[in-house]
Amino acid sequence: MAMIPRRALVFVIFAVGCLSALLILVFRLIDNRAQAFSAASVLISGIALTGVVVSLTFQAQQTKAARDERDRATHRQMIYLTMRDRALAECLEPPNSPMPFERYRQFIFANLIIGRWYAAHQLGDVDDSTLRYTLKRHFRGEIGRAHWEYGRHDWLRGAIGGQQRKAAAFADIVEDCYKDAVDAGPAVPTVDYFTDEGTDLDPQNS
Repeated sequence: MAMIPRRALVFVIFAVGCLSALLILVFRLIDNRAQAFSAASVLISGIALTGVVVSLTFQAQQTKAARDERDRATHRQMIYLTMRDRALAECLEPPNSPMPFERYRQFIFANLIIGRWYAAHQLGDVDDSTLRYTLKRHFRGEIGRAHWEYGRHDWLRGAIGGQQRKAAAFADIVEDCYKDAVDAGPAVPTVDYFTDEGTDLDPQNS
C-alpha cells in the first residue's frame, strides 16, 4: 500500500481546517440561508479545484522522481559493467591522470557512494547533520579522501556552478567535511582496514 506523501497529508489537514473555518464564517455573516448555502457551494468548489491542482502537481513530481530513478538505475548498471571490464571502461572519459585500473575502479565505486548520498540529500531523506556525520566517517579512509581529492573539482564545478541551491549546499558540506578530515590528520590506509585473524563475530574470539 502506497504511503501518503507528508506534504499531501499536511495540505489535506490544512484544507479541511480552512474549509471548516470558512464555512462557519459564511453562515455567521450571511443571514439568508439560501445565499449562505450558495456561497458555501462556491467556496467548496474552489477548494476542490485547488485540491485537484495540488494532486496533479504531486503526480507530476512522482512521475519525475520515477523517471530520474530509472535513469540512475541505467547509469549504475553501465558503471558496474565498466568496473568489471577494462575494455568497456576505456569507452568512458580517461582519468585526469594515468592510474592503475584497480584504483580507477575504487574511485568509480566511491563516486557511486557520494552520488547515493547526493540523491538522498536532494530528496530530503538525509539532513545536513546526518550527512556531515556520514562524511566524517567516510573521509577517515584513504580511498574516500583520494577520490574526493581526485574528483572534487568536477563535483564542485557541476554543483555550485548550477542553478540548484541544494546541490551547491551538498557540495559545500562534502568539501567542508573533506577539509576537516585532512586537518584532523592522515587517513586510515587501506592495508589497515582488515585483518586475517578472524572477526569479532567468530565464537572462538568471544
